[in-house]
Amino acid sequence: MGRKLKKYSGNIVYAICLLVAIISTLSSYGQKEGIQDQKLSVKVAAYNVEFSDKGTSREIAEMLKPYDFDIVCFSEAPGGNWTKDVATALGMKHSVVGKYSTAGHKDKYKTIVSKTALLDYEEVLMADTLHSATKAITEIGGKKIAIYSVHFPFGWRDQAHIDETTGKITSFASQVKAADGDETAIVMGDFNFILSTADYPSMYYDLFVKMGFEASWKDIGTDVTKLSSMVGSSRRDTTGKGRVIDHIMYPKDKVKALDGQIIELDKPLSDHKPVWALLEIE
Repeated sequence: MGRKLKKYSGNIVYAICLLVAIISTLSSYGQKEGIQDQKLSVKVAAYNVEFSDKGTSREIAEMLKPYDFDIVCFSEAPGGNWTKDVATALGMKHSVVGKYSTAGHKDKYKTIVSKTALLDYEEVLMADTLHSATKAITEIGGKKIAIYSVHFPFGWRDQAHIDETTGKITSFASQVKAADGDETAIVMGDFNFILSTADYPSMYYDLFVKMGFEASWKDIGTDVTKLSSMVGSSRRDTTGKGRVIDHIMYPKDKVKALDGQIIELDKPLSDHKPVWALLEIE
């Protein structure tokens, strides 16, 4: 009788332990699934710093620091330790400097600084090394985010130049679309084109819209026709289209901007103004 009771008790203990293990596993799985399902808020910025001629790395970092950004993309950034110095001053541990300077000019690198690790760096070529995007992957809250720091060419001289620019931007857009699988793409920087208006179709902006991307300005309802992301009277718009050419763009089925603006400075630190957005990522 004692042996039977002991065996019976052992079976009960085993069953209880097995049940606890199953519940624990299901709970853990549910928690992981919950993390994946939660919406994530990320605060990002883009800034063409014009070779850092008008503002030092320290001045630019001090200007950006109060905003507490998670990620910042720079264009026309100096090579060397400039980006690392900005990251350090911002209290960020991670930075990436692109390999190719835009159009082969001096100190026109696309760079990224981030609070979270930047992995799998690559230079996304737009047909050649004269124009490229600097890409890195970061992971926040279990979500894989592909950051692209860009500085697009501007076609204006003649039709051949316009066609070349169109080919390069189309090539880049196609590569982003092809990579947009388990990673969420955020493209930031100097796009060198404005958004479409009721009276003006912006060819390159519409290209991104057709592949399912949107600019943060649209989500937050900013009327960019009355604004400029450029500094100086020579950059003022007289056409009613605005001069906002610095953007933050993303796939609209995965990301939505909740807030953002152009940062207006009493003492400009570049010929561009910084732009930022608070993004909600699915």
